[in-house]
Amino acid sequence: MTNLSSIILPVLEGMEESHLKDQLLKFLPNQQESFSKIEKSFNQLTSKVQDKEQLQRFFHSWSQTNNSAMTVAGISNRMTMLVHKNQPIADEKALLHAITSLNRIVDEDLAVVGRILHSQLFYTMATTICTDDDWLLRRYLNQSAYDFKAWKDQNSLRNKDIMIALLTTLIHEIYTHGEVEYILPKFQSWLLKDYGFSEEECEKTLAWISVHCGPTEKNHFFFAVSSIFHYAKAMNIDLKSYDLERIIYEYLDKKSAVMEDLTQVKEFSF
Repeated sequence: MTNLSSIILPVLEGMEESHLKDQLLKFLPNQQESFSKIEKSFNQLTSKVQDKEQLQRFFHSWSQTNNSAMTVAGISNRMTMLVHKNQPIADEKALLHAITSLNRIVDEDLAVVGRILHSQLFYTMATTICTDDDWLLRRYLNQSAYDFKAWKDQNSLRNKDIMIALLTTLIHEIYTHGEVEYILPKFQSWLLKDYGFSEEECEKTLAWISVHCGPTEKNHFFFAVSSIFHYAKAMNIDLKSYDLERIIYEYLDKKSAVMEDLTQVKEFSF
């Protein structure tokens, strides 16, 4: 049976041996409770036609856990600021390689490659399914979604240790790979069967999900890995001093809290 773990773990097993690989394989399989909550949320959403207000709440709050190109760009800014402020750097060339790898994570999102901003693709998906763009209103933001984004921004943009920002990005990229692969067939079946979309309408509506499937998010994950190794070299950091357990647990605990909230609000009018 396909689930989040069955999509994520093979990617991790394909990594070259390292402390990062050991940590990911040690702690990610322990998050089954969070994975199950997330899977349940998407399964309930795509099981039938839903109340419009619940769809609006779903897409607004879900969006807060996804569109993170600006956050990654912010981490890149933090790394260049080290040079700008003449901070001690052990290997400036390695720092450049770290920034170069990090920036490859957001090429598609920012339409550096491809023709459309990914935020526009998400807007198209949510607006088409909700029938208008009222889903953008702040009243549809759940507290748990606000909390998730605040935590992620704290780790990525305000924690003094940039390595924490890079490790948080690493977890986000491998999780997102699992999520988009898991939900695409569910959303396709949902729109075709319950909403009567044509194949063409379905393909256009779900472009935000489909463009992240296949190698896209998997490549982003490996760019995040590369950025971490180069940054460690640049700043003379021992990666073995970092324990990913807390970041992995907090990311998935907060993400699953968002998705669980969205299944409990009137239970999607079941």
